[in-house]
Amino acid sequence: MNAEEANQVSQAIFERTITGGPLADFHDIVTGIEHKQQIPFIGNMGLVGEKITGCDRNPNGTSIPLTEKFWDPVIIGDRLKHCALDVNALFKLFRKAQRMNPDFYDRIGSEEFGVIIAKLEQALTKMQNRLVWFGDTAADNVADSGVITDGVDVKYFNPIDGLFKQIFAEIPTSASNYVEIAKNAGANYAAQALAADEALGIFRAMHKQMDARFFEALEEGAQPQFLVTREMWQNYEDTLENKSIAFSLQETQDGITKRSYRGIPIKVRHDWDNNIRSYQDNGTKFNLPNRAILTVKENIPVGTLSQEDLDNLESWYEKKDKANYIDFDLKLDVKHLLPYMTVAAY
Repeated sequence: MNAEEANQVSQAIFERTITGGPLADFHDIVTGIEHKQQIPFIGNMGLVGEKITGCDRNPNGTSIPLTEKFWDPVIIGDRLKHCALDVNALFKLFRKAQRMNPDFYDRIGSEEFGVIIAKLEQALTKMQNRLVWFGDTAADNVADSGVITDGVDVKYFNPIDGLFKQIFAEIPTSASNYVEIAKNAGANYAAQALAADEALGIFRAMHKQMDARFFEALEEGAQPQFLVTREMWQNYEDTLENKSIAFSLQETQDGITKRSYRGIPIKVRHDWDNNIRSYQDNGTKFNLPNRAILTVKENIPVGTLSQEDLDNLESWYEKKDKANYIDFDLKLDVKHLLPYMTVAAY
């Protein structure tokens, strides 16, 4: 007896995907960034004030240092082409045209096209988080002395320099606001796993390594956040449970337990894990699989021309091709602004 085929989209099971969530959950979004644009930094004066013993005074030679970074957005886009004949003939749920021309070919507004749009929206969010954190204009595959898994096209990583590249450059292993995660140097996957209670020690060290200016900003109302890979959180959670201090160290709001360390929210970046394991795997070990960043949203802003571009898709049916098209285009850049407002563990 032949199986009855599904004839409604609602009968289909949609596989889950890890998108990383909207950029605005983790970053300030700066709009109006159309071309290379200066970000000026106004520094602080040196020492002033001395004992006065006479009428004559020598001018203080102090000055206000000025430095700069630049927004340098690039256009990122893609095009998808969909022909009705490409739909697998087994799936009757997508076969509902009443006539050949134009109904069969023009799928704009159809259920199948709605599915494509929905999946592309997910892919667009994944792309934005991937580039914002893992972008590297010098990206190379492992075989070419890079960290991108062999066989993965580096064009999906090299449009911009993402935050990890910027943070690694501005907070190197010699920096006072760097915290070592020794297990990252493990020779294989198993050796890279965190030891029991290790995450708690890392979070504690990160908190201690905060610059005085970072601490003062918190006292003035800045909202810090721990951004961490999944194993970092799970390791920390195990520690809380084992020591029976989970309730006392976590805040409860509206009956929901919030992840935090010393009152600082912990946001688990499942997309980091997904990108590292999928695209930074040399076949023996992962590239820095354990990571944690302590900073504020304002210090890692995303620049774009319009926030609407971040989820805007353009679709149309082209008669001469008998094909349906979807385009997206956006301008994108990201900046790590003040190194002393970040603590990095990797």
